[in-house]
Amino acid sequence: MKQIKWNEGWQFWPDGDAFALVWSVPENARDVTLPHDAMIETPADPMSPNKGNTGYRSGGNYTYRKLLPLREEDLTHKYILKLEGVYCRAMVYVNEQLAGSEANGYTTFYVDLTPWLHAGDNEIRVQVKNAGMTNSRWYSGSGIYRDVYLLSSEMVYIEPDSVQVSTEDADEDWAVLRIETSVVNESDSAKELRHVSRILDQKGKEVGV
Repeated sequence: MKQIKWNEGWQFWPDGDAFALVWSVPENARDVTLPHDAMIETPADPMSPNKGNTGYRSGGNYTYRKLLPLREEDLTHKYILKLEGVYCRAMVYVNEQLAGSEANGYTTFYVDLTPWLHAGDNEIRVQVKNAGMTNSRWYSGSGIYRDVYLLSSEMVYIEPDSVQVSTEDADEDWAVLRIETSVVNESDSAKELRHVSRILDQKGKEVGV
């Protein structure tokens, strides 16, 4: 799949109500570039429930928003959002529909955007719920604190993170590798495919197929 870093062009604002689903953009929304730590922007408070675990800074609830413009012909492709770290309890909405979630604040996770996309501007929202304290024994930060990527491909593609390489035997001159790859076909017909893995050395020279 084609992978592009998708860190720029986000809007961010703190949410006062952890349970409200309000789709308008408030006046206090501001532009941010990811990665972004909302906790470090909060003044230290000796009364914070987190106490010294997070440097006396409290977590909160936040929303991140970005638009994904697509043409009609783009809708024949697959689109996946890769988030390398959101602290914590993240929920991802596409055009007001819940597309995926991840409670763990330290886990990379993927969200399939495809079923909810349409031609025109598509709204992507990531809601972060970190107001329930305490939930960390160290400084955790808050929000989308690692990189975000947009993955795209045709409907037949290599599944993200599916390429696994292991060494079965090796000496100073040669090695035997085992390479496993998952290929997904989400098109409307069966496909006959040939997958080739090429091994390159440090200079880019092909040394194995």
